[in-house]
Amino acid sequence: MTVHTPRTTLITAVSLLVFGLAGCSESPPQTPTPSLKTTSAATDPFYIERPRNLAAVSDPCELLTSAQVQLLRAGDVKHGESEWGQPSCEWRNQQFSMTVAPDTEQGQGLKYTAKIWGDGEGKPTGAVNGYQLVHGGINDIRCSATVGVSDTQTLTVHFTAGSEGRGNPEYADPCAMADRIAGLVLENIPSV
Repeated sequence: MTVHTPRTTLITAVSLLVFGLAGCSESPPQTPTPSLKTTSAATDPFYIERPRNLAAVSDPCELLTSAQVQLLRAGDVKHGESEWGQPSCEWRNQQFSMTVAPDTEQGQGLKYTAKIWGDGEGKPTGAVNGYQLVHGGINDIRCSATVGVSDTQTLTVHFTAGSEGRGNPEYADPCAMADRIAGLVLENIPSV
């Protein structure tokens, strides 16, 4: 016959409690397994799958072919200079004006433009032909589309509806026109 004294009962209860708590304790921390990070369009809004080389085009007026200029009914061409001091090209008529301005010198890529004109969180606001872009300077007759063509190069297209083009439904959305022109230009920029 077993006699249970208060001391024996207390020792048994404490032993069971300690063993029970030991079973509930966390296992020792494990060293995390390194994962291979891959950058893709799904994780990086500035990722460029097929970079282009704007620096390979010496004359920005060659960024649109004569057939594309006719398709757009763009009018006369004039060489100019961008805000950052690089050559640009402008076509102007009574319907609209458009400027194509490559940036191969600042080295900022689309990230800088996105900080200024992006979606409020510094990200692109659209895409054309698989290339991310940022719209800026938008009003009812004007829009600029800056497209990231490589990590360091961008292409900016300014579109403004002219005095006779403001009633034209084709120019009612100036950002759509800037995107359309940028898409045509992208066709003529060589791959890296």
